Amino acid sequence: MDHLQAFQGRDVRALSVADRDGWRLKRYAILADGREFSDEVAASSTDAAFDRLPAPGPLEAVAGNHGVGFQIIHFAEVAVVSPVFYWQWGSVLAHIQQIRAPWSAPTSFDDGQADVFGCVWEMELVAFEVNAWKTTMLVDKGTPDDRSTLYLNRTAG
Repeated sequence: MDHLQAFQGRDVRALSVADRDGWRLKRYAILADGREFSDEVAASSTDAAFDRLPAPGPLEAVAGNHGVGFQIIHFAEVAVVSPVFYWQWGSVLAHIQQIRAPWSAPTSFDDGQADVFGCVWEMELVAFEVNAWKTTMLVDKGTPDDRSTLYLNRTAG
C-alpha cells in the first residue's frame, strides 16, 4: 500500500446500538478494500470497548460523562482498529485509547497506538457525530432522554 495514494472512500455501515452496563454506543463499521464485515469481530470489538469505558454517568450530569458515545470498527488493511468516543460535560468529546486486533487474531483486541486518534475515514464519522450531537442534544427541545433517542437513531450513511 502506498501511504500517500489518492483518497478513496470506503464502505461505511451503521450497526445496531450496543447497550450494556448503562452505556449506549452507536456503532459503525468501515471496510477497507478487500475486507469483509464479521459479526464476530464486531461483537469482540464492542466487548473490548465496554471493558475499557469508565463508569457511565447520567444524561443530566453536569460533571462527568453521559453514558452515550459511539464506536467505529474499522476493518482496515493492517488490522481491525476501533476508536471509541463518548460525550461528557455536555459538549466535550472524550475517547478511550484506540483498541486493535491483528488480522492473525481478529477477535483478540488489545490496546493500539496511544497517540493515534483516528484516520481520515474514521474522522469523517467523528465529524458527522459531532454535528449530530450539536443538533439533537444541544438544543432546547424535549427531555434529555427524548433527545438522546434522536441522537442514537441518527446515523451516517
